Amino acid sequence: MEWYIVYAKFDGCKSFRAFDVNEGRQVGNLIYATLVENTEETQNKLQQLADLNKEYHLVLQLRRNGRVRFQTK
Repeated sequence: MEWYIVYAKFDGCKSFRAFDVNEGRQVGNLIYATLVENTEETQNKLQQLADLNKEYHLVLQLRRNGRVRFQTK
């Protein structure tokens, strides 16, 4: 089982930062970032979260070892 870190970027931000899905905010320390498996169900849930926050232009990514494995549209 491989775990992926959730990263997010909001409108006006220059770069992605680690994201805590439960709190709905970016975090400065990876220990607080959300870890998930890269499954179709997880990808659908992240896409739904991004769709619910269209006014903030929220973009979410799943990363492992510095590589982006999934990004919301």
